Amino acid sequence: MGLAYNPDQRANDFQVKYVVKTTGDRWFIPYNDNDTKTNQVAQCNKVAGHTADDSDVASEQVAS
Repeated sequence: MGLAYNPDQRANDFQVKYVVKTTGDRWFIPYNDNDTKTNQVAQCNKVAGHTADDSDVASEQVAS
C-alpha cells in the first residue's frame, strides 16, 4: 500500500525553524521530562523527519 504522505520524501531545500528561548531547548512536545534535553531534542528531530537526501528538516533558532 502506498503512503499518502511520506515526510522523508520532502524537497531537499525544505526547512523548518523552531524558535527556542535558549540553545539546546526542545522544539516542541512530545518530550520526556525524565530524559536529558539532548535526547528530547533528538526525539523532536526524529518526529520532524528528513528530506529526500536524508538532511534534517528542522533546526533551532534562538529568539532574540
